[in-house]
Amino acid sequence: MELDFTLKKYKRLIQAIAKSDYVVFTIRDYLQLKEKPAKLILLRHDVDMDPFQQLKCAKMETDYGIFSSYYFRYTDEILKPEVLDEISSLGHEIGYHYETLTKARGDITKAIEIFRRELKYFQKKWNTVTICPHGGATVENINAYSLKDLSKLPFKLLFNTNLFSNWNNREIWGTYSIKDFGLIGDAYLSIDFDNMLYLSDTGRSWSNKYKIKDVVKTSDNLLHYPKVNRTNDVIALINEGAVGHLYILAHAEQWKDNFRDWLKWLMAQQIRRNGKLGLKLYWKITKQNQQSKIKDTI
Repeated sequence: MELDFTLKKYKRLIQAIAKSDYVVFTIRDYLQLKEKPAKLILLRHDVDMDPFQQLKCAKMETDYGIFSSYYFRYTDEILKPEVLDEISSLGHEIGYHYETLTKARGDITKAIEIFRRELKYFQKKWNTVTICPHGGATVENINAYSLKDLSKLPFKLLFNTNLFSNWNNREIWGTYSIKDFGLIGDAYLSIDFDNMLYLSDTGRSWSNKYKIKDVVKTSDNLLHYPKVNRTNDVIALINEGAVGHLYILAHAEQWKDNFRDWLKWLMAQQIRRNGKLGLKLYWKITKQNQQSKIKDTI
């Protein structure tokens, strides 16, 4: 049985897309379309870690004539200009993966200042015109993608009651406008999902079970399709061609090219999955307690 979430499996996904009748667009090109084809795929990558792994996927896609959008976080570990330059030279879009409300710890005024400064760097270097919010980093001071860091979590829970953050980076647009920054759109907010099936590999699964922020509202007619859990399900969906518009989010770091890394990543993701289920329950109880306190004061 072939393992899922390997570079070999990702190649099979790209091959299926290349052989299909679907037209593939970057987010930038899609938002500038005057007329949309009957069958299309938006292909997006959020670069949460390991920029060099992104380059492997970018080269693979270019080999099959496919061009996608790569959204990079503004961190020292991820923002490697030489990697972004090469991905851009291959024909892919470079976008800004912003997390400024998290960095500003909920201060919207400070968050927009950080946003303006970081975006300017992307615009100057790679002519960035679209952005995408980062939904991770819900566990402060923990690299939630590292098995080593995740192993420290139980001890931190005992001594830190302010460990979790629940800021949604999209919320800065309730106060400010994307258009004021020379942008044409946001990879979530500017997309009409009413007739588009959204598929994401967040959590090393195509299922929504373990997702907290990486979910979208879609029309009921798209919910009748069989549940997609594995990459083979995505490939089958593409081969079938029954869904007109598909939006695929793939994180290159999910797709490993050797068994050791694959196994380590599987273990880390299992811990993260259980943690996410716990976070959902934690925030639900916290919200209920807050609502109860409000009622008591009325």
